[in-house]
Amino acid sequence: MKRYALLFLFLVFLASCANDDDFGLESTQFVFSEQKWELTQMSGSVQNSETTGVEMEWQEYYIFSPEGTFVKSRTVGDELVEATGSFEVVEYENDLNHYLELTFETGNELAGNCTGDSKELLMYRSSTMISSLWMACDGPGLDYSLSKN
Repeated sequence: MKRYALLFLFLVFLASCANDDDFGLESTQFVFSEQKWELTQMSGSVQNSETTGVEMEWQEYYIFSPEGTFVKSRTVGDELVEATGSFEVVEYENDLNHYLELTFETGNELAGNCTGDSKELLMYRSSTMISSLWMACDGPGLDYSLSKN
């Protein structure tokens, strides 16, 4: 009986030492490494209006660098438009989420925002998903997945 009790205590100890990733829970903290994020889903304000893949109005991706810069690329039909700029991870008081605040230096027309300026805000949902906050002001809902290179 003592063996089972010791085994149980050992398992409890191991479980308490494990981090959240060991149990499939994803971190909501941005990792600074070169990452490519591809647009995987668009949605509108009408319920069940999601589109994916080639059905989306445009194809798009971001490449974030560890130095805090980004490239955003959008293809609509045969037209390719690119933008560049810098980004930083921001947090807001009483909000557990992390956000990527992008400041566009070129290609401001690609900045998905509510104000028409050269900033864009993305919510870091997990280690494999970010979402645009453009939908908050009648823009499309845009979800991006981390590309497996």
